Amino acid sequence: MREQNRQYHNMAKTASWTMVSRVLGLVRDQVTAAFFGAGTVGAAFLFAFQIPNLFRRLLGEGALTAAAVPVLAEQTQQGGSRDAYGFLNYVIKRVLPWMLAITLLGIGLALLGMLFLRNPKYQYAAELTIWCMPYMPLICVAALFTSAVNLSGRFGLAEIASSALNLCMILGIGFFGNFLAETDMGKARWLCVGALAGGTMQLLIPMWGLHQAGWRRHFMKADEQAWHALRIAFVPAALGAGILQINFLISRTLAFNVDGAGLTYYYIANRIVELPIGLFSTTIATVMFPAMATAFAEKDFVSMGRNYARGMRLIMAINIAAAMGFAVFSIKIVKLLFEFGQFNAQDCANTETVLVLFSLAMPFHAMISMVTRALNVVGKTKATFDVAIKSVAVNVVFSLLTVYFGYGIIGLAIANAIAAIAQYFLLRRELKKSSPEFFTESLLKPFLLTIGGSLVMGMVAYQFCQLFSNLCQSWLNAKINLMISMSIGAAIGASCYAAILYYFNYPERDVIVNALEKIKAFLNRVGDAARSLLHRWRRR
Repeated sequence: MREQNRQYHNMAKTASWTMVSRVLGLVRDQVTAAFFGAGTVGAAFLFAFQIPNLFRRLLGEGALTAAAVPVLAEQTQQGGSRDAYGFLNYVIKRVLPWMLAITLLGIGLALLGMLFLRNPKYQYAAELTIWCMPYMPLICVAALFTSAVNLSGRFGLAEIASSALNLCMILGIGFFGNFLAETDMGKARWLCVGALAGGTMQLLIPMWGLHQAGWRRHFMKADEQAWHALRIAFVPAALGAGILQINFLISRTLAFNVDGAGLTYYYIANRIVELPIGLFSTTIATVMFPAMATAFAEKDFVSMGRNYARGMRLIMAINIAAAMGFAVFSIKIVKLLFEFGQFNAQDCANTETVLVLFSLAMPFHAMISMVTRALNVVGKTKATFDVAIKSVAVNVVFSLLTVYFGYGIIGLAIANAIAAIAQYFLLRRELKKSSPEFFTESLLKPFLLTIGGSLVMGMVAYQFCQLFSNLCQSWLNAKINLMISMSIGAAIGASCYAAILYYFNYPERDVIVNALEKIKAFLNRVGDAARSLLHRWRRR
């Protein structure tokens, strides 16, 4: 299988399971919003759960993964998979005590908060933080196993594990919380129990996959030189890879203090735009990261630059169009997905503007994931650290200014968008300065083409959505009308966008061709089955 086709196959596999995970995550957020609305307990849980999530991004999926993957690739290149697995076990042995210590420290600080903070909002957040903190070491070790699994060519297990987490949390609040708890805090505790059960599944599933690939827990290789390289890369990567979460933590903390309901609006808008980022951009970067790391280890700089350009073009083609779609359908999306239970029409309206602002910054967040991984591949983690500090400073300054002048969560969303845009361009400058091999293929024409195509797509999608909505509003339920009119408008708009990319020879247009061929094959199978059923019915 050619390199490009193999990568598309891995992306499709990862994206398929990511879709399942993201849909279940969306259901989880819908159930949580329906039970808690924009109330204090719901906001307290969102605040509490983001703390172990931050450490997961910084220590697990962020710094450790970013620092470990290139080292593991080098170990595999030099001594085979057994040496790489032995070094992985050594890394886990060295870092697990620190993760447990951070967990205990977080629980201790939360206990102090329960003792000294008198505001019920903060007491709820402190108690739920105690419940959530054990999730952190589970998921950090799981992220290390996942990075090794992906390096071995087994993609999709992390997304299956994420699906298990979301399913456990849905059961936690939707079943156990609903039937066994009488108060909102009781339901929130069951939601935390679901998160811990899901975290355990997130650890066991990639561990099983790595065991199938040949990993054994008794392997051990104490390569001090490799450990030294990982330690050097770890600290700067902690901020470089996790800066998006640091920025969101700052903004969410300010939102929680300014207005508890505002944190719920901020969170929901963030979760909506994370859908295409997680489904496509993270999938693309996940597949391209080990490919670039292997090419760098083999000194194949042509392949390294080709994989980087391919990943960036795919990210631009998907996320710029998705951003336009979210901006055009913002209020319709929020109403369709979240207007249930205690989350009312006013809550939807308050979320809309935040969603539009997040949509504008979404392509930059998506491209950051690819540029950061490219810098990690060539060992320039200090550059990600320097840019991280600057990005955090931009976010803090603009966040404080917007809060001071009374712009609330709208200002916080603007500040976060400005920080993301600044971070992308600063990272890109560092990558171009240190490793020009990544820029052998120009991305200007693909960027302009996706911008133009997305504008056409947005106008077409909006007009057809309004047309079908007006035609059907008198005889269809409002929710069904929203779903059908948006689906039709989005399908027609996406078809126009795909046609534009194909006509103007977008480099990855073969993805469109492959997708159309699969759709054609599926329709042929459906047609054959329908004709067979009709033939049998006539014979009877």
